[in-house]
Amino acid sequence: MTDTEARAFLAAYGAGQGIGLAFARALAARGLDLLLVDVDGERLAAAAGSLGAGGKVATACIDLAATDAGDVLARALAGHEIGLGVVTAVRSLVGPFLDERLEALAASVDVNCRGVLVAAHVLGRALRDRGRGGLILLSSLAGLQGTGGVAAYAAAKAFDAVLAESLWWELAPHGVDVVALLAGATDTPGFRAHGPRSDDPMAFGSADAVAEEGLAALGHGPRAIAGEANRRTVAALARLPRDEIVRLTSEGTRRLYERD
Repeated sequence: MTDTEARAFLAAYGAGQGIGLAFARALAARGLDLLLVDVDGERLAAAAGSLGAGGKVATACIDLAATDAGDVLARALAGHEIGLGVVTAVRSLVGPFLDERLEALAASVDVNCRGVLVAAHVLGRALRDRGRGGLILLSSLAGLQGTGGVAAYAAAKAFDAVLAESLWWELAPHGVDVVALLAGATDTPGFRAHGPRSDDPMAFGSADAVAEEGLAALGHGPRAIAGEANRRTVAALARLPRDEIVRLTSEGTRRLYERD
């Protein structure tokens, strides 16, 4: 981060826990003013209260899947000078695509695609008008290829990554840097809620490490993969035929969540 002035920060739909909260902790430690956004008001209040010393902390309870989310988010930003936006919106579904209710799949797309689109549009305009700043959109390694067992999630995270890369080019002339941050399996409450087989937190990435790598990635290109092991895995898979990549990642996902 090159802008060391205290600026407002926004973690959209997710500042209350997981990677969004990890970003909030990292930026609070740097003394930045924070604007935290989450869909769960109680979780959001607990997160804000846990940050301790740092800059000022404001909160806004917003459902990015709502049809008026853009207007509500714009009103929440009024009076705050946004220098860095971090969008960690996620609603993941694990299991065979055709076994999911269509309504649940559509709701996940509303958050993972439409919600990210809304946040990026509102934040992007604020950053462009300011003439400098950064925007991080959280994506996933699952979005690098088709991934069975998380089909809708993988497709949505591919959307998020491509959106971020496109905005990296569009907003660069306005002094705004954009990064698609691709995380692997990360030890968060949301991830644990799906019951991955390993009970060892060390088997998965750290949310705090993902946040730090995301911040360090600003100014270094449109896409960053969090974690050295993940970077090595992606590089190794890239040498394989596409059908083999899809097969391996899908089988790995199935093993991660399969029940005895």
